[in-house]
Amino acid sequence: MATRSARWHNALKLALRNEEGMKDVFQLATTDFNNATPHVRCHILRGHIIHPSLPSLPLLLTTTDIRTPKVAQITSNPSHRVEAHFWTKATNEQFRVSGHAAIYPSPELQENKGIEGVGEVYDAFRSQGWDWEDERRRQFDSVGAHMRASWCRPVPGSPMDSYSDAEKWPVTVAKPGEEGYDAKNYEEARGNFALLLIDPIEVDYIELGVMPNRRTKFVRQESDDERWKEVILVP
Repeated sequence: MATRSARWHNALKLALRNEEGMKDVFQLATTDFNNATPHVRCHILRGHIIHPSLPSLPLLLTTTDIRTPKVAQITSNPSHRVEAHFWTKATNEQFRVSGHAAIYPSPELQENKGIEGVGEVYDAFRSQGWDWEDERRRQFDSVGAHMRASWCRPVPGSPMDSYSDAEKWPVTVAKPGEEGYDAKNYEEARGNFALLLIDPIEVDYIELGVMPNRRTKFVRQESDDERWKEVILVP
């Protein structure tokens, strides 16, 4: 059984550590299933979820508002396929990480908009009693009060009469124990907050900081001995 971290994942973590400024920002691409229209937006990488028994199969964690169009785009696609794009200026490296998405919203939602993670990584976590709701609540409380307020607004992408309408929205949402805590706003924001995880199956890694440039495609394998097949490509 492969016991080492994936080479592409080690490279990504190192590149992000070397990056300055908004180092954890990446682009997430989805498509409309009915008309194949692509959509892309910036996200923040919140963490790397790794089961101890499967170190070469990381889950990339980000978060979203469960009401956003991207959720409908992902759920309407039977494969729940998405692609994350990272560019690190410090190292001149590009990572395109393609995989299956899972979405864990509040269990109190009347309409189930979530996508249960499937596969051996999620099975490994389930076998140990991992609770994604505990992780969702922890992640929500870990972000700043201004960021929490972004989940206490009308539905993202819905029409507004005027830009000044935004002046009525909460600017911050404090968590319990913080000054200015408002239980109604806190519960509303947390209710709209969801985890979005990417289970990578293919990675296109380009190294432009070396000469000659290098490009490697990593394709996930079912074999325990070789988790990722590496294919050298023309940059």
